[in-house]
Amino acid sequence: MVSRFLVFVFLQLFLVGFSDNLQSQTLLDFTGVKLEKLSDQRIQSLMRQATALGYSESDLLELARQQGWSSSEIDQFRQRIDNVKTSRISEASSDIISDSRLRGAYFDSLNSKSRVISDVFGLDFFGNKSPFLSFGSSQNLPTPANYILGPGDELFIDIYGSSEQYYQAEISPDGIVLLENIGPIHVSGLRIEEAKRVLKQKLSGFYKELVGSNPKSSLGVSLGSARSISVSIAGEVEVPGTYNLSAFSTVLNALYLSGGVRENGTLREIKIVRGGKLTSTIDLYPYLVDGMLSDEGWLKDGDVVIVGVYTNRVSLAGEVKRAGRFELKEGENLEDLIRFGGGFSEFALTKQISLTRNLEGEKFVSDIFAQQFPLFEPKPGDIYNIPRVLDRFRNRVQVKGAVFRPGDYAIEDGLTVTQLIDKAAGLKGDAVFQRALIVRTKPDLSTENISFDLGQLIEGKTSDITLEREDVLQIFSIHDLGEEQYVEVSGEVNNGGIFGFSDNMTIEDLIALAGGLKSSASSSRIEITRRLGDSESGAISEVLVRDIQNDLKLSDSSFVLMPYDHVLVRKNPNFFTQRFVVVEGQVEFPGDYAIKDQNERISSLLERSGGVNQFAFVEGASLLRKTEFYSESSDIELQINDLQMLLERFDENPESLTESQLAQLERINGELEKLSNSAEENQNLSSFAKRERLKEIVKRNTLYGEVELKESEAIGIDLEKILANPGSKHDLILQEGDVLVIPKEAETVRLRGRVLYPTTVLFEKERSLRHFIDKAGGFDNRAKRRGTYVIYPNGSVARTKGFLFFRNYPKVTAGSEIIVPAKPPKIPVTPGEIIGITSGLATLALLVSQIDFSSSGN
Repeated sequence: MVSRFLVFVFLQLFLVGFSDNLQSQTLLDFTGVKLEKLSDQRIQSLMRQATALGYSESDLLELARQQGWSSSEIDQFRQRIDNVKTSRISEASSDIISDSRLRGAYFDSLNSKSRVISDVFGLDFFGNKSPFLSFGSSQNLPTPANYILGPGDELFIDIYGSSEQYYQAEISPDGIVLLENIGPIHVSGLRIEEAKRVLKQKLSGFYKELVGSNPKSSLGVSLGSARSISVSIAGEVEVPGTYNLSAFSTVLNALYLSGGVRENGTLREIKIVRGGKLTSTIDLYPYLVDGMLSDEGWLKDGDVVIVGVYTNRVSLAGEVKRAGRFELKEGENLEDLIRFGGGFSEFALTKQISLTRNLEGEKFVSDIFAQQFPLFEPKPGDIYNIPRVLDRFRNRVQVKGAVFRPGDYAIEDGLTVTQLIDKAAGLKGDAVFQRALIVRTKPDLSTENISFDLGQLIEGKTSDITLEREDVLQIFSIHDLGEEQYVEVSGEVNNGGIFGFSDNMTIEDLIALAGGLKSSASSSRIEITRRLGDSESGAISEVLVRDIQNDLKLSDSSFVLMPYDHVLVRKNPNFFTQRFVVVEGQVEFPGDYAIKDQNERISSLLERSGGVNQFAFVEGASLLRKTEFYSESSDIELQINDLQMLLERFDENPESLTESQLAQLERINGELEKLSNSAEENQNLSSFAKRERLKEIVKRNTLYGEVELKESEAIGIDLEKILANPGSKHDLILQEGDVLVIPKEAETVRLRGRVLYPTTVLFEKERSLRHFIDKAGGFDNRAKRRGTYVIYPNGSVARTKGFLFFRNYPKVTAGSEIIVPAKPPKIPVTPGEIIGITSGLATLALLVSQIDFSSSGN
């Protein structure tokens, strides 16, 4: 029997463990999770996890609802999921969207394929490859002087002066405008000024003031809305066809609408056919180069624009402002080509151009000189390369180092070292006289060094040296031949750091340069760390200890610093700034209290605050204490805050400030500026180590889920024992920023989580936790009963304990909060897991049969 009981217990434990293993492979428990704490990356992770487990998006939302999220939170969660999905789609399609350049239905097919930018000058000027360029015709332009009126144009006719009348009429298909009480007037085919004369002649019969030697009325004629014209575009354009344009349109507008000229198209001979006859040939280079468009570029209804193929293209490369391939007409020369290219760049060799020409089946190279440019006629396929000036100097020498004006100088016949030094305004005081150097470039471009004694050369004891082209004279400085000397001060000084070393520099001098001692500094036991040249004992540095006076007064026994000394000013061990704690709640005198000494405890604080009053709920007292994540202000930040508060005091009555107060105000502003500049620079090693440690804690915690890192936490204290036995282990030592909270007597218990009706109920003594659960309607079907826990008023927590099927719920006190967590949804059991369970049960059955067999044998 004993054996059967052990097998039964083993089987139960196996099944319980298997069930827990399944529950561990669940989705996130949403209980207590704040939506605003979930990052987009975390939501993506949840979506992937749900998909892997067979859950849909609606299942994920339902899971959050069942675990206590409100309807508004569910809606916000759904919106966050949609935003995450939308952002992923946008990222995936960003390349496609960025390449889309819509310009109407005509160019949908063109925009769907990439186009290579051409090096032919002007071709990309009108096409959709320039999305910021538009040649759409404007209706707000003044009527061109050569504009021909036609059917569909609208005229505004205004008579003003002694007689006033206004007409608005549209030219009919017959070419007339019909004015009320005037009759028809034929204006079609006239320019606007010609139409004005015809109208004035007709209207003067009705308005006599329009004519005469001194007319009293005037006539104004302007074009309202222009008619539409139909223009056909053919030849080497991207989208040939017939287009409806404004009557104000030019060839530029037509080319823009047709997508621009193709690679093989011409920009120099665009033909306009009108009425079956060639009326004009447009050259676009004057517009592209100089911004000038011929009057013949205006289009009329029925015009046909024909873009033929190019005839002569040549290439222009090198040091020109606008390189590329250019189309030249007959009679244009090399000088015209350079003008089309914007002219020479500032680095061009203008006297000579290199030409590569196709000649009799081979390439031919020739040089063209400046005097030939106006006469030389380019041929198709020519490549003209403008060379760059050589990166070399014809007459330069250089002087570097310890002279007042180092740099480049022109070499003259017989220029010597002393003459070059005089040109450079002489030697500086730190010049080295024992050695100077000339670096000379030889004809094969190798170099040689010429060393000499500069002092003897200047004194005339040695011959002066004649310089050559590209010589470099180097005058050394004593600082060039040695390491820069400095000293450093750190610790309790106002503006520590590295300072330049000077002979006879003392500790007091260095501290004065660093802004003086802080109020927390100790003037005794100042450490000076000194470099050791070569120590056979293995010592790294020599440490010296000295005392100084707080007022930095001069002393005959002042310690003299050496180069690279590091002065460290310690903090006064007896210096403390005031540290405060807070007492809140049911005491006689709540408020802020300064800590008296480093061993002051809670009992002492209660005594100073007058003790608890008759309303105090002693059992619910708690202590709030800063955690290591609390962002504490540095000493510099505290000092800045104090000075700013002092400034606010001065601002109360600025008119009544005395001379001494104004001087103090100026000092405070200067100190604030200095402190603000050095606030981030004065981070010592300990604060750096703390920041790095917190980063490591955050990194470690985020590996196991989203953990909220609080800057303060509640510490459960037993105030009854503290009051009964001051100084005991329950009587904690106070720390800066502690808040002692003593609430009023509580009479209720709160119930939250997976109960049928989360609520707050009246506290009843000697009642169990199940009693209060029943007050809230009992557990719901997703409650994790064995995970129920109680948060007591003082911040301590007690959880439910149990063994097998037996549970021991924690005791409930007044002011407690009962939390019932939710069961996470379980993963459906897969066929493989069913096989595993079956195999396990078969093994157990075999084990039981063996135990029975052994028992019967005995």
